[in-house]
Amino acid sequence: MHDTILEPVGAASWPPAGEHALLRTETGLLVAELHGDIDLATAAHLSLWFDPLAAVAAQGYVVDLRPVSFIDSAGLNVVLRLRRRVTGTGSGFALVCDTAQLRLLRANGTADVLNPSATLAEAVSGLLPLRDGPLPARNGPNRSARGPAAG
Repeated sequence: MHDTILEPVGAASWPPAGEHALLRTETGLLVAELHGDIDLATAAHLSLWFDPLAAVAAQGYVVDLRPVSFIDSAGLNVVLRLRRRVTGTGSGFALVCDTAQLRLLRANGTADVLNPSATLAEAVSGLLPLRDGPLPARNGPNRSARGPAAG
């Protein structure tokens, strides 16, 4: 028989979620500029960072992934969770990403849901309300994963 010696394992030490930045535009939109790697090791920290952000009653939210060096499905899940939470309250949501990140979104089938923009200006302009009107339908809370219903 083998003798097994068990030793206590210290607490897991995860890398920090990155030096994320939260900005507010002059139109009242909140912009979350994410940095670093967003993966299984940092997704929980990012989710905790997003929780109070989702509680703010903003007209719209923009997540900018362009400064992110790496993102995997765990990271995308956190972004999708934020989108679901804020659009469920009637706020708009937009995502900004580069071409490499767009390929990832297309590969895992989330590009149609997240409808990313290439620039921050494009994302912000897509969330600005029409004069005395609601947010554009593509960012509303009832948008399905397949896009707006034909009618």
